[in-house]
Amino acid sequence: MSRAGTSRDLFLPWAGLVFGFLGWWAAHQFGYAATFDACENAAPIPVIVISLLCVAGEAAGAWLSWGILRGTRQGPARKVVATVSVGSAALFALATILPIIAGLILPPCFQ
Repeated sequence: MSRAGTSRDLFLPWAGLVFGFLGWWAAHQFGYAATFDACENAAPIPVIVISLLCVAGEAAGAWLSWGILRGTRQGPARKVVATVSVGSAALFALATILPIIAGLILPPCFQ
């Protein structure tokens, strides 16, 4: 197996955790900057679109980890990491979906 294949194989159980965190972080940072730094110029649509893209990335990470979890030739340690990774991706997706709902409900520059 090549070195790139080995690195990818080692990363797959962790994909949901890494992509979940990065998606939540990006959505949070973009939403925070748009809401508090430039709320007069920020419409909720860009924040919602970026957040939905981040949720898609979190789902992709969970799907990659799910493949390890469902694999029959995986060791128990890799399955535990994949289980935690899928669960954390779901939690990060929930944390990303809630600001989407707030963006739909709250008016811009809510004081």
